[in-house]
Amino acid sequence: MQQEPAPARSPGPQQDPALSHTPTMPPPESVPEGHQPSPSPAEQALEEEFQFLRCQACQVEAKCPKLLPCLHTLCSGCLEAPNMQCPICQLPGPLGADSLVLDNVFFESLQRRLSVYRQIVDVQATCNRCKESADFWCFECEKILCARCFEAHEWFVKHEVRPLAELRGQSAKEFLDGMRRSNSIFCSNPIHCPPMLTSIYCRGCSKPLCCSCALLDNIHSELKCDISIEIQQRQEELDAMAQALQEQDRAFGAAQARMRSAVSQLDRARADTEELIHTRVRQLVTHVLAQEQALLEGVSAQYQRSYEEIAGQLGRLEAVLQRIRLGGSLVQRMKRYASDQEVLDLHGFLREALGRLRQEEPQNLQTSVRTDSFDKFKVRLQELVSCITQGTDATLPQRASPEATNSPRDSLDIELRNESW
Repeated sequence: MQQEPAPARSPGPQQDPALSHTPTMPPPESVPEGHQPSPSPAEQALEEEFQFLRCQACQVEAKCPKLLPCLHTLCSGCLEAPNMQCPICQLPGPLGADSLVLDNVFFESLQRRLSVYRQIVDVQATCNRCKESADFWCFECEKILCARCFEAHEWFVKHEVRPLAELRGQSAKEFLDGMRRSNSIFCSNPIHCPPMLTSIYCRGCSKPLCCSCALLDNIHSELKCDISIEIQQRQEELDAMAQALQEQDRAFGAAQARMRSAVSQLDRARADTEELIHTRVRQLVTHVLAQEQALLEGVSAQYQRSYEEIAGQLGRLEAVLQRIRLGGSLVQRMKRYASDQEVLDLHGFLREALGRLRQEEPQNLQTSVRTDSFDKFKVRLQELVSCITQGTDATLPQRASPEATNSPRDSLDIELRNESW
């Protein structure tokens, strides 16, 4: 196997013992509570752009983000609940220790890079080594350096180092793109100290190897390749799968559109039915109120006729009763105060008048009082109630006899059938 070519910006033979080559980006600095300044428009745009880095369940910055089989990313805290399912899509099956849950190294690395960018744009950025005011950034060491540490760094290694003042003029996307291009891959053998840069990938071991480890691995000698080719093939494979998913996206999108159309039709049918119910019930209430008014008017008219008939007889009865009481009172007063001559003079007249009163008979008045004249209104009311409670307003039976055609029930049936339902 040929000797491994030296990658661009690879470390020289001498190394700065004070600086490690392993990327060790510092964690985001904590801001004291109650002293958080209001974010600028650029910071707000940056926050919105990388909102996807938050836990999709609790919507806070995901610590130790985990990638689920459903491709949602949750923080480790949201996965601590026993037998928990994905809170976003409710993927069947609990998310336990045995399930396929992967550390989302992409999200975690991107969070660290954004943390570095925020420190760089901060005018108070400090050196990661001596904590003095920083002026430079090394893309390969991924460290912020002051001028003194930068001189020591340049003495031992030749890395891509940029002034912070220049980087502060870049956007977050430009800075992240520069870090992505300068990202180095190290040999997976843990015995190397410091780690060895490499451009060789073993497909048999599925690991990156340096030249020495690749030469020692004689089992997979035919399975070595340039790591850039492996990365390109994997990226092309993922792109092909993503393009294939676009067909599913269109199919699922069409099914979703049909479902939403069905829901829309269901909503319209519900609204139309509710409006029809409101309209018909209002019509029914109007009809019932009209029937109520008609029944009340019929009862009032029947009462008035019966009352006038009884009132005439009551007047005659009261007149006879008054004459009887007046005759008795007159006889008692004459017995007490009239002289004998006056008794002789009035006796014949009074006897004839009292005799006529004795002939009056009140018994025939009982025949004129008939309360059953209101029964027909009770029948009509019961028919109306039956039409509403039993739903028979459209199917009330026809009466066969000609005499029943003009009955109150038939007239009510005709009125109900003429109502528009």
